[in-house]
Amino acid sequence: MKYYRILAFGLIAAAGLGLAFANLLSLISSDIWWIRITDFPRLQSASALAILVACTACFLGRYRRASMALIALMLATLIYHAVVLLPYMPLHGTLTHAACTPEKRFTVMVANVRFHNDPNGRLIEQVRRYKPDVFVVLEVNDAWVNALSPLERSMPYTITHTTGSYFGIALYSRLPLHSSEVRYLAGQDTPQIVTEVELPTGERIDFLGIHPRPPHPSQSALGRDAVLLKAGLLLNDSDRPGVIAGDLNATPWERAVNQMREIGRLVDPRQGYGFLPTYDAQSWWMRWPLDHVFYEAGFDAIELIRGDDFGSDHFPYVARLCRVDQRDSENRDKPDDDTMRAARATIERARAQAGSASAG
Repeated sequence: MKYYRILAFGLIAAAGLGLAFANLLSLISSDIWWIRITDFPRLQSASALAILVACTACFLGRYRRASMALIALMLATLIYHAVVLLPYMPLHGTLTHAACTPEKRFTVMVANVRFHNDPNGRLIEQVRRYKPDVFVVLEVNDAWVNALSPLERSMPYTITHTTGSYFGIALYSRLPLHSSEVRYLAGQDTPQIVTEVELPTGERIDFLGIHPRPPHPSQSALGRDAVLLKAGLLLNDSDRPGVIAGDLNATPWERAVNQMREIGRLVDPRQGYGFLPTYDAQSWWMRWPLDHVFYEAGFDAIELIRGDDFGSDHFPYVARLCRVDQRDSENRDKPDDDTMRAARATIERARAQAGSASAG
């Protein structure tokens, strides 16, 4: 019995130490993929640590010092998680429900269809149900573009760009588009959509559809971060209000996302509302928010929706916005100079790494 107790405590200690140190790695400012990937499952890691704290407490009578030291380390890591995740807890649970006249409403829908997923009618059914003004679709191939072509009857303004890989992108709009481009931001090899959307009031807003590469064993997070920062800079340089939507392959609490939001002066409607995880649709446990709609001041979110499973590894994500006050867009604070310099330095490093000096 004694040996089983030692073995049990040893396994709990190994799990607790490994999980705590793995999570504290995210404090390191690094582009290395296996460090940055620890930003994703924060909620799951915090839940696992809480269970391990309770398990370790059962050994306080037998291994008091070791148990207390382990509990202290895990609690410190839990506090760190709490600080990071607190803004995304459902503290309010509701959004602004101010009266919004139809001409001021603007609904954005994002869906990553998964490149190898066979097209089916379940996604089109959801588009017809939610009636977005702009629909951003990621990982599209020619088969998906053909399958989604019926949408063009009600959404005649379209941009499609297939790549034969996981980074095809398309945009369907009920509203007129202007100055539309497919651009390779920050010298990276993944296409992004940059356009202007004309609202029913006649006002034009900047709109960016974004899908950078994720950090994984064959690539660092540098390219992804540079694309996000460049998107923020594009909005910063514009006099128009803007919206960024897409699968950012980043959780909202990551450093690069926060920098992008600061530079672009963007609001995340998930803050105070809840996580609304959109990936992985095929897992009940390992889920986190990767699909986003961010907007500048002058908009309010009146509804956020996670759509239904349609066979992809992502759920659709819908944000219903209201254009509330144009003056809020005109009176925008400038981001910190250090943040701007750091962003430009990151973009230049990414260009150098990609071996590209092309304008983004």
